[in-house]
Amino acid sequence: MYVSDRIMYLFSGLIVLSLLGMFMQSWRLILYPYLLVIGIVITLGMWKAVKKSRAKLWVPGLVAGGYLALFISLDVITRSDPAGGSGYILGMTPSLALYLLGILPLAVIASLLYALLFDGSDTEALKQEFRSGEAAE
Repeated sequence: MYVSDRIMYLFSGLIVLSLLGMFMQSWRLILYPYLLVIGIVITLGMWKAVKKSRAKLWVPGLVAGGYLALFISLDVITRSDPAGGSGYILGMTPSLALYLLGILPLAVIASLLYALLFDGSDTEALKQEFRSGEAAE
């Protein structure tokens, strides 16, 4: 089995998990597989850079792990109260502060890291690898 097949099976499984979450009306089953997909897609986009330098593997791990940690903490603090408690952080409820000061800046940082580390020739190399895999079949 080729790597591209495994990746497609993984994505299919995560999509099925998200669909189950939609039918069960569970936002957690929709969101958490999506966060894993973000890490995998960033890794694929940076594949050539990661193959050259294994040290760059921290980027997708940091982004996916950061999102998971932030959303899990948001899930925990809003478990009993949608506002996240009665206190305030910089004049915002804890849940809003976590969202505005943690989750949204991580999206900007992730996009910036991806733009700085992504090489346009990576897509051409991936296309050639997929073509060679299809030709072998």
